[in-house]
Amino acid sequence: MCISPQTFFIKNLEYGFSNIIFAFHKQAIRFPPVFLYWVAFKVALWDNKQTTMITPQLRDGQTIFNRVLEFAEDDIDSLLSYLDTLEPPESWVLELPSAVKNENYKTLPIDIMEGAAKLIFGSKSRVYSIGQPIITQDKSGRYAATVSVQYYLERGEILLPGVATVTSPNIQGLELAVPKASSMAVKNAIKQLGGLFGKYLNRVEEDVAPDVPQTSIQEEIDSLPDAIKKVQTLEDLKTYHKLVYSKSISHEVQAIYEQKFRELKGK
Repeated sequence: MCISPQTFFIKNLEYGFSNIIFAFHKQAIRFPPVFLYWVAFKVALWDNKQTTMITPQLRDGQTIFNRVLEFAEDDIDSLLSYLDTLEPPESWVLELPSAVKNENYKTLPIDIMEGAAKLIFGSKSRVYSIGQPIITQDKSGRYAATVSVQYYLERGEILLPGVATVTSPNIQGLELAVPKASSMAVKNAIKQLGGLFGKYLNRVEEDVAPDVPQTSIQEEIDSLPDAIKKVQTLEDLKTYHKLVYSKSISHEVQAIYEQKFRELKGK
């Protein structure tokens, strides 16, 4: 069952963060869903954004956005075919070390993906619904959080499904795994729009596991400094606050966040 981000957010408040029971190997494990509050809050912020800030990075795609205006409003198939032939501008791409392989992988920041989607498909494009996280545990004791979402495109009134799974070595790590899976699910939904949105950045990884990409907690932590440095608005920076000040994040990353905060606040 999928519920809207606002409903999910309100229900957590209404029940005073009442305990949610997840079943692992026929046993009920009870823990406070504080991390679910963080997910709902972040998604609610996405859902309420009705305007798109034109950042310097998005301006690098201005030629593409101008070309999009030439397509008829109802010619969605031609528009999607065009987007699929493109590569994202270099300034959009983050190259990060992989925790699984001895090589880097490429990705696009979620704010760039959503910003481009809003500029092309309408400012009301947004996260439409988010499913309750599914928590599982394998025989070795590792946990995994799976989140599914639907992303709404105003132009064409399209709903894109997205799903992602993030693993955690212990139950405490779910505080990071769930919001990471939520962000990845949104990115996987938007990525279906084609090459412009990073669909072909990692062709080998796409062929291996296109439906349920798994991202480790360490990759989330390693990508934080670069992601924070590329943030262009104070509003977007604040979405990292809860994650940056969690117990798993170093003081060095927190210092980068605080420096970026002062820089944006002084503008």
